[in-house]
Amino acid sequence: MPAERADGARLDEASRRAWSEAMTVRPFGEGYLVDCDGGTHYVGLAPSNCSCGESPAEDRCEHVRRVAIEINLGRVPPPSERTVPCAGCDRRVAVSAADSTPALCAECRLEPGDVVVDEAGDGETPLLVVSAPGRPADVVALTGDDRTVADYPGNDGYPADEPVVEVVYPRTVSTDRSPRRYRFPLARLERPDRDDRPPERDVDATPADGE
Repeated sequence: MPAERADGARLDEASRRAWSEAMTVRPFGEGYLVDCDGGTHYVGLAPSNCSCGESPAEDRCEHVRRVAIEINLGRVPPPSERTVPCAGCDRRVAVSAADSTPALCAECRLEPGDVVVDEAGDGETPLLVVSAPGRPADVVALTGDDRTVADYPGNDGYPADEPVVEVVYPRTVSTDRSPRRYRFPLARLERPDRDDRPPERDVDATPADGE
């Protein structure tokens, strides 16, 4: 490990330990947990503090410095972000700490204008996304129906808290009237050109809601 910085300045003892000792940094709440030989310490960065009790603002301990190193290397998210499981595939994804929308990785994220197909339908008919994934299926009602999206036959093989996506059939889009919108669990939709799909769930082929 480096004994000095790139500009030639010598590392102090805390910085040397931060670089050389085995530590694992994990986001936790509004701060971080640092696992090391001496135990597990909680580190906060606003202002800098550590539960080891050896981190005054003017002389940060090795745990605080290791957190800063891990953030700069991109191994853990900065304090303004948090890592959570992707709502579509459980991959870890960094999101804004203030963001309340479903956390989705780049593979699972859908935006208005994307073309998808219904994996539980014929898997070929194009559908046009008109709203990004939003509230969970067990709280979103079907169009003109008292049931929720999660209650609709054919959706019982998907998690009840799966984000809901609204789509239309492109052939129904016209300037005369607004097309009917259909609501699907995110996991039931897939991009037609996607080869690296997550494991498919075993569900029966059924028509879209309301058809």
